[in-house]
Amino acid sequence: MDKVELAKKGDNQAFNDLIEENKFKIYKTAKSILGNEDDVCDAIQDSLIRAYRGIKNLKNNEFFSTWLIRIVINKCYDIYNKQKSKQTVDISEARDEELKVYDSYDELGINSIINNLEEDIRTVTVMFYYDDLSVKDISEILGIPEGTVKSRLSRARAKLYEILNKEGEYDVR
Repeated sequence: MDKVELAKKGDNQAFNDLIEENKFKIYKTAKSILGNEDDVCDAIQDSLIRAYRGIKNLKNNEFFSTWLIRIVINKCYDIYNKQKSKQTVDISEARDEELKVYDSYDELGINSIINNLEEDIRTVTVMFYYDDLSVKDISEILGIPEGTVKSRLSRARAKLYEILNKEGEYDVR
């Protein structure tokens, strides 16, 4: 019996194992949307509670990861929209200050550049390049057509190319 099936039957260790396997995807996705570490932690905590309570309703076990990421994205947007209505702080400035990078791209400054992209293209970029999700999976998670995902990835690549070449530090050919 797979871990998802065990988790559906109430096996807490199986659920914990599933979360452990997906923790980096969850974190990167939440961080790409919210930026603020406290908000990221709140979103993840609330998402995990929702996932734990709702796992019994998951119809296709093989889509656990996609289902979990969708829950995280929804929660992040809830938090983001609540904050947006309460404050006028420039999100991108806060994101730059609080960004913590955990991979080799940091040496190139790629993470801070990605975090300054517009929200719609930043989200698909993180999901595609960091979370290793397919265009089809991103389409399903975000509820947008695959063509829109491809278009956003193309815009992100063009913007990254422009930024990296403008800075003159990288020879991107």
